[in-house]
Amino acid sequence: MLGEWVIVTPKRADRPFQEQAKECPFCPGQSETEGEWDVLTLDNKYAALQAEQQPIDIDHELVIGAPAHGFCKVIIQSRDHNEQFENMKDSQLNKVMGEYLRVTEELQEQRGVEYIMLFENRGKAIGVSLNHPHSQVYALPFVPPRVERELTQFKKHRQKYGNCLLCETIENEMKSKERIIREEDDFISLVPYGARLPYEVHIYPRNHISNLLELKGSLQQLGSMIRDVTRRYSNVFQETAYVMVFHDSPSNGKRKDWHFHVEFYPPWRDSSRRKYIAGIEQGGWTYTNDSSPEEKAKELRMAL
Repeated sequence: MLGEWVIVTPKRADRPFQEQAKECPFCPGQSETEGEWDVLTLDNKYAALQAEQQPIDIDHELVIGAPAHGFCKVIIQSRDHNEQFENMKDSQLNKVMGEYLRVTEELQEQRGVEYIMLFENRGKAIGVSLNHPHSQVYALPFVPPRVERELTQFKKHRQKYGNCLLCETIENEMKSKERIIREEDDFISLVPYGARLPYEVHIYPRNHISNLLELKGSLQQLGSMIRDVTRRYSNVFQETAYVMVFHDSPSNGKRKDWHFHVEFYPPWRDSSRRKYIAGIEQGGWTYTNDSSPEEKAKELRMAL
């Protein structure tokens, strides 16, 4: 009824959880983490997608089931179990960002991949199974509905006004700066005026850049912006928990309408109370944000 795909993957229910595991499987010296490394990318042992499955045309209107073709990677971001983004040194941060770029570039070349989604799940409050700092990358055989909606909005705005939706957003936000958290030469971070969650934060490149591969020259600064957001969160929340997602352009060719950005979705209403996604959000995709984006932006600015 919604024209979207659901990945059915019962075996993921068997993946290890931190409180049940005697040892962290991502710490050095385990079966998959032996040897010398600073940042390590592994195939996900509990993958939702399988490279061995042959890709098929899933755009045909009669297809209601298909092999779950794709790739699932885990990027272990440090040997240190407690070295999260907010306490990473520049040298380690640059290695993580370089690995993000390398893995994305590698997966772009794989047959049957339509979209690469890089994300980090962090904290017990959102149900993370392992605390060791790590991100994940899904190379999907379709473009996710959220991304399709964004792409539609980008296209509509360019057709109507002749410019990029995010470029214009950045220009408008810079006028009052009420919602801006931090400014750098190549990026800004802000609480968007249409924030669906109280502490939702976006990072936008100032220049019109469509994908991560075009950011090679400013990867270090993007890493610094990500670290800055997580430091602010760690100073505001009793538990640092969030989902971070890279909103990259679809894989099938350049998208001139698309403007790369990073989004953070913390599960908090305030420093300790959860924001629950309930009736109107779940059933109607209509979020109610019982806070002011301007107030939350000020709170995050004051956090450092």
